[in-house]
Amino acid sequence: MRALVVEGVGARPAVTDVELPAPGPGEVRVRVRAAGVCHSDLSMTNGTLTPGYPLVLGHEAAGLVTEVGADVRRVGVGDHVVLNWAPPCRGCWPCRHDEPWLCAEAGAPSVPRGRTAGGGPLHVTLGLGALAEEVVVGERAVIAVPAGLPFESAALLGCAVLTGVGAVTRTAAVAPGESVLVLGLGGVGLATVIAAASAGAGRVVAADLAGAKRELALAAGATDFLVADDTLTRRVRTLTGDAGSTTPSNASAGPPRSAPPGGPPGVAAR
Repeated sequence: MRALVVEGVGARPAVTDVELPAPGPGEVRVRVRAAGVCHSDLSMTNGTLTPGYPLVLGHEAAGLVTEVGADVRRVGVGDHVVLNWAPPCRGCWPCRHDEPWLCAEAGAPSVPRGRTAGGGPLHVTLGLGALAEEVVVGERAVIAVPAGLPFESAALLGCAVLTGVGAVTRTAAVAPGESVLVLGLGGVGLATVIAAASAGAGRVVAADLAGAKRELALAAGATDFLVADDTLTRRVRTLTGDAGSTTPSNASAGPPRSAPPGGPPGVAAR
């Protein structure tokens, strides 16, 4: 099968042939139908993050279960699934109390799995390696979704959407009527805008260096769009009645400066 592989820090990712093992007990094979590119993929090629190499990139994807190993009970062949790069154990206290992100077993390193075309060991990003035709992962690393949900939409649930929505509903716990500032309008930022609007925020101010993102921001539910520059803090305070945004959510590389005293700056992704 083919996968997008980076051989080391600074190397150019390339599509190459690789080999994955058959699913073992508790594992499934998924035919990837749609996958997204995350900033983390760049970080794994430029040395910001240094997993093992050669490395299959990607951790945001959806697909179709094509094979299951022994003792797999939660999904079956033909199921539509989203890949989960932080699979919880589902049995510990946080998992049983609807707080799986606190599970000590959640998450997966970039582990060896499979072989390169030359027979050498192959690593897969966050236990997935989703920028590939197929993945073989543990049953805990897949989440069944309705068959009517387009794969292209389902794939975004694997990282960008859950990060943005989690920032609003979990980290910041935005309440109806509050003001929200979203800095940076990539995939995570736009998901944050959608979630803030859905949570009933009274004002959702979206800011980005690129003025061309205005229409995207407004379509996602922003009440205001600002091009980010040195006057941003002043303009945000003007829009929100000099109080600053109740909840700034930072999906950019810079620090937020628009929170009111004591306000909760939320970092969705950096």
